[in-house]
Amino acid sequence: MRRIVFAVVFLSLAVPTLTSAQGVLVISQNKCQLDKQSAIRAFADSATIPIAQELVNEGKLWAAGTAYHAWGDEWNVVNWYNAETMSGFLEAFSELISRINARYPTAIADWQSWCFEHKDSMYSHGRMTTAPPGM
Repeated sequence: MRRIVFAVVFLSLAVPTLTSAQGVLVISQNKCQLDKQSAIRAFADSATIPIAQELVNEGKLWAAGTAYHAWGDEWNVVNWYNAETMSGFLEAFSELISRINARYPTAIADWQSWCFEHKDSMYSHGRMTTAPPGM
């Protein structure tokens, strides 16, 4: 829990340099125990993503999702978030953690037992593709 609080405080200091009119992408890469992959995916599918969807529905996030190791290195679980601004992301992420803690009191301890290292990357969006014509 202290790591999450520290990360939120640290990120709040970075807000002025990480905002963009085109939005932000935040990626959290995690090294997790391989034998816990199904538990991690089940928790994300039943708890984290539905709560993130609430935040999307409320306009606090643009999108959020997960990705799981298929081929590559040891960073085998990814959580990602799109938001309008970095400060907006930080508020939404704080709310996400608050709601998870309220509904699933052991979730943070479970996550810390499943995943032993993480790194976060924050990006401002560059130019992106758009929907095909006529859509």
